[in-house]
Amino acid sequence: MIKEPILTSMLDDDFYKFSMGSVAFHLFPRAIVTYEFFNRGKTKFPKGFVDVLRFQIDEFMSYLRLTGEEAVWINTLPYMRPTYVEWLKGYRMNPDEVKITQEGGDLRIKIVGPWYRTIYWEVKLMATISELYFRITGANPADDWVRRIENKSVKLQLAKCHWIDFGTRRRFSQRVQDSVVSIMKNFRGFLGTSNPHLAFKYGVTPHGTYAHESVMAMSALYGDFNMANKMWMKHWSDHFDGNVGVALSDTFTTQTFLKSFGTYEAKLFDGVRQDSGDPIEWGNKMLEHYKRLGIPTTNKRFVFSDALTTNKYITLSNKFHHVAQPIGGIGTHFTNDCGAVPLNIVIKMTSADFGFGPVDVIKLSDDTSKATGNAEKIKEARKKLNIL
Repeated sequence: MIKEPILTSMLDDDFYKFSMGSVAFHLFPRAIVTYEFFNRGKTKFPKGFVDVLRFQIDEFMSYLRLTGEEAVWINTLPYMRPTYVEWLKGYRMNPDEVKITQEGGDLRIKIVGPWYRTIYWEVKLMATISELYFRITGANPADDWVRRIENKSVKLQLAKCHWIDFGTRRRFSQRVQDSVVSIMKNFRGFLGTSNPHLAFKYGVTPHGTYAHESVMAMSALYGDFNMANKMWMKHWSDHFDGNVGVALSDTFTTQTFLKSFGTYEAKLFDGVRQDSGDPIEWGNKMLEHYKRLGIPTTNKRFVFSDALTTNKYITLSNKFHHVAQPIGGIGTHFTNDCGAVPLNIVIKMTSADFGFGPVDVIKLSDDTSKATGNAEKIKEARKKLNIL
């Protein structure tokens, strides 16, 4: 049994969990949601893994809390509401919200509870699962793992790229991600990290807008996929007064998103994020859309975040830097390039109840292999949206 905590800070998470958490807390305090674990890589977990993970949840994660210094730091971010931060100071994660079972090597996880509370489990659990797996299976990082981080930093700087660390959820260990940020902060072009704990620790900018779950939840509330994108962008921009303005395009495919991304949204939001499909095709489609709306793109951020490597992102940056502001949100390639095979795992929302009973929610994605949720509902949605 691993007796020491994997996580030691409430902020050791992705920043968008806190920005989305603020919206859920203020606007949807009665929403009840369900999240489930999806093992895309079909990893077989070692015997007894469920007990080790349960111990981390019950004995350590349940005691995580926002410190006074961390609360002061969050309040320096002008778009974060002090009412939310004050509540967050008293928040404790409730282990009863998480049900875990293991059959052979198969791990099953279900999280159920109020959205404004359960939103903080996803990334923390994934980071914990990943690190526990490598520690239990005896994986040791390659001797040159630090040099790999340095080499990537040099290469990206020389290519005049702009990039962000997006690597919390599938990292090899907290130590590795800590090293990524501590090293990369010294390189020109590094914009910061999606991990607020490390942003606070190293004095760099925290990054993160919203995730698929927010748009998925809106499909349950409004009963329409096109309306889901539209209404979430409205709730988001109203809540943050136009700040934190990068829109996620692929929850129900970019094709569907663009129907809701009209002149108002395209002018209001600072840019868009690509998280599945062909990034060059996506970038060209975005350029065409902005052109059709008569909106210049030279100041628009194109955030690429789908399984990026250093070389892949340099190619994308070179392709689009003359017409937009490309940014690479690079995750596993930074925090789990240590000689082991990274886990391919996700935790996704699968239902939401806004007071009218639970409704199954799905994600379609621009890559059919990344779709999650009820298979029949996915099929129906693709037919309804005329997605081949």
